[in-house]
Amino acid sequence: MNQSRFHYLLVILFLIVVGCSNNQEETNSSLDSVSTVDSSQIPSKENKGKVTSTRNYEIVYALSNKRFDKGINLYVLLEPSKAEDPTFIDDIKLIINELVEEHGKKTSIDFYDNREVLDLDYKLYGDLSLGRNTTSEENKELALHHIAGFSGDLTTDLYLNTLYLFPNADSDTPKVGEMVSIKEYNPIK
Repeated sequence: MNQSRFHYLLVILFLIVVGCSNNQEETNSSLDSVSTVDSSQIPSKENKGKVTSTRNYEIVYALSNKRFDKGINLYVLLEPSKAEDPTFIDDIKLIINELVEEHGKKTSIDFYDNREVLDLDYKLYGDLSLGRNTTSEENKELALHHIAGFSGDLTTDLYLNTLYLFPNADSDTPKVGEMVSIKEYNPIK
């Protein structure tokens, strides 16, 4: 099976999982609602010999009512950088380590390098307020600016801890297609 078909199947699986979790959340009305968090509001922990990211990032949205297992979903805005930067993936992993340590194993994180694209994806899948399908131009922007996704301790994903690089792109997407991948990544604690 080629990589684009595999990616397509994973997207379908993701939509099924989201649909199942949406049905469950309707029965769990006591769950918390959407909150907006600035990374400066997150209490910093002393660096006890751990390597931390030097890349600037901000948690724009935090949802505690999307995952069926009551985990948290974070929408994170990264400072723009070139995908071919050799430290890019390592920085993503370091930020994942920091956020999982802060929020727990059951943390899903979506990374973007463009605020408008982050807001679009949040309205599409986060608070479901978009109310329409995305346009082909919006899909092109999502492919380029939805940098990564991480699902931590999620039993319904490909791996228990899954890292997606450019989850809205496929191998034919200009500029980022060769970086599209899905792999297991276990955060360091």
